[in-house]
Amino acid sequence: MKKFKWSLLLALLFVVIGLAACGDDETGSSTDDTENTSDNGDDTSAEETEQEEVNLRVVTTMAGTDPAGEVFQQVLDDFQEENPNIKIENDSQSADAGTIRTKVNTDFSSDNEPDLMFYFNTVDADGLIEEGKVVNLEEAEGVDLSGYNSMLEQQRREDGNIYAAPQSGFYEGLFINKKLFEEHGVELPTTWEQYEAAIEKFAETDIVPIAASTEDSYYVVEHYILAAGGMENYSAALADKNEAWAEGLNNIKKHADMGAFTPDAATIDLALAQELFKQEQAAMIFEGSWFWGQLEEAGMGEDVTVLPMPVYAEGGETGELVGGASQGWFISTKAYEDEAKKDAVVSLFNYLTSEETIIKIAEATGQPPAKGELSDLADYLKAGHDLVKNAPAVALPINDRIYPESFTHMRTSVPEIVSGDKQGEEVLEKAVEMAK
Repeated sequence: MKKFKWSLLLALLFVVIGLAACGDDETGSSTDDTENTSDNGDDTSAEETEQEEVNLRVVTTMAGTDPAGEVFQQVLDDFQEENPNIKIENDSQSADAGTIRTKVNTDFSSDNEPDLMFYFNTVDADGLIEEGKVVNLEEAEGVDLSGYNSMLEQQRREDGNIYAAPQSGFYEGLFINKKLFEEHGVELPTTWEQYEAAIEKFAETDIVPIAASTEDSYYVVEHYILAAGGMENYSAALADKNEAWAEGLNNIKKHADMGAFTPDAATIDLALAQELFKQEQAAMIFEGSWFWGQLEEAGMGEDVTVLPMPVYAEGGETGELVGGASQGWFISTKAYEDEAKKDAVVSLFNYLTSEETIIKIAEATGQPPAKGELSDLADYLKAGHDLVKNAPAVALPINDRIYPESFTHMRTSVPEIVSGDKQGEEVLEKAVEMAK
């Protein structure tokens, strides 16, 4: 009996010891699991932080009739596919009629600035730079400015800093429908006399000599002043009240009286003038290199050539061009200093200013790229690029160099000059007063 009791006690003891051992194992296992769970939690937390959604807003001029619009949107889509945590609002606006200027000024004054913008690095950006609203790109951490041609240096401001990275250059000139000139036996206008002769001859036909809006007259005003003054006078300061500027404005009326424009030129906008040319109802139009995209879409590329505005001014030279690189990519200071956005903004900036992206957009517009080179250019595009290459002088558009409201007054006064209600001299005088 005693032997049985001792056997029972030993058995119970072994059971207790076994349970205790199991408990120790489970405790150890539990501790290890806790540590592993903790480690997994840290990894998950880090991953969630890396993938935290960032919302960016981009404003550009690549919208409306701009042929780069679709390509630019595809670029943004590609970037978002590669970076699924970054969501981009494409808030681009047409550059026509100062729309983009109004938008950017309104956004910044209402503390709603875009994170990135492709905007005019001209007098339009002076206030933003002076107020510290945009970043000095050469001092911005992570920003890549390598691979640029001379267009980057053209962006350097008077304070020695670069705030905008160019995408492409541009040129302006007189776009000619060669087919219409040949059909009507009119010489291509390489001199002022030939230009006036072309106006007279086409005015006798059902073809409008020059497709233009006399109110949205940016390019008309610039080229008539260049013709009257040559590059030296064209490049003069507004405050100089240069006589060639007034003469150029008055020449617009002279040619309007010769039948150069449509009777409704004062009421149509630039888009309608472009359509007039693309529908081959007009023989000439003053436009910029970005216009090639529209012409190619209309199947007109091979029928069109671009010529420099004939200059008749003493000391001037035909071949002098309006052009340059007046727009670039800006990073807003507000976005750059926001730790939640900074890396995403810099990453998108570098993507948009990469050679691959710049070439893609340049291929759509036909404009000279700020990085790399376009290959297999059509003859008509190459001819335009050669204009820039061979130009004796190139200067930015007047509206990029003077007080914006002064230029707006000049161009919107053209219909009154054409009607005879105003003279170029008084319009210029008022523009100078507005800039004081």
